[in-house]
Amino acid sequence: MAIPMDDVLLKLKEHVAFLLGVDASGIAADQPLHLLGLDSMGFVDLLVFIEKQFGLSLMNSGLSQDDFASLAVLANRIAGSLQS
Repeated sequence: MAIPMDDVLLKLKEHVAFLLGVDASGIAADQPLHLLGLDSMGFVDLLVFIEKQFGLSLMNSGLSQDDFASLAVLANRIAGSLQS
């Protein structure tokens, strides 16, 4: 199920915005995830969202810590995983 990177990024931004209680337009895609304000529970929620929304099994996805550098990096990696 191929999904364009821009669509993945939009879904990620909207979910993070929901978790933080802010507007998605205020979230910079290139900002480091740890600076967005997500706490550990928010990060776990994001992981569950990724699994459910994109059908990725995170344990088998090959995602690494580096893939969570920013929403743009993460979206690119997820979109690439869905192309395979």
